Amino acid sequence: MDLHKFGIKFFAADGADIDILKLIPVYHRWIQSNALEDLLIDVADYSHVPTGPGVMLIAHEGNYALDETGRERGVVYYSKHKLPGELPERLVQVARKALKAAELLSEDAELDGAVKVPGNRLEFFANDRLVAPNTDAAYAELEPALKAFLDRLYAGARYTLARESDPKERLSVRAQAEGDVALETLLARLG
Repeated sequence: MDLHKFGIKFFAADGADIDILKLIPVYHRWIQSNALEDLLIDVADYSHVPTGPGVMLIAHEGNYALDETGRERGVVYYSKHKLPGELPERLVQVARKALKAAELLSEDAELDGAVKVPGNRLEFFANDRLVAPNTDAAYAELEPALKAFLDRLYAGARYTLARESDPKERLSVRAQAEGDVALETLLARLG
């Protein structure tokens, strides 16, 4: 599967407790300090969109957000451009960016510990319906790469997968691993 436009969302615990507008000055500070490896460009406020992307940090390579899609907040990163490597390695690249943003949010003094990401729940979603429609055939093509990525991320711990079944929705898969896993542990596993 030659998929490059996709995202990974790590679900937050108690994510509904934070006023997402507090992210605007945090993201602006990240832009000024080059806090992430991407070329950070701007901040976009979509907080008025119910169950939408919340407040986004726009980068050249992809976008970051404390996303509210599916009525569940989580730290998301999705790529917008071609990525190097095979699909399992592309999944690693996108997950690393989401995890780094989650780590920065959870440690940010202005947010006072309001963002907690246990690391054991994530969602993969494809943003390219031509390459990855939500069909059984596309999922069968995606599944080996996704499992290789998850086996590396969760280091052999058991996890379950649940695929979005509505063909009108994007191809997406939720993964749930046993127990919380520290973000720094997940980042170290993805090297």
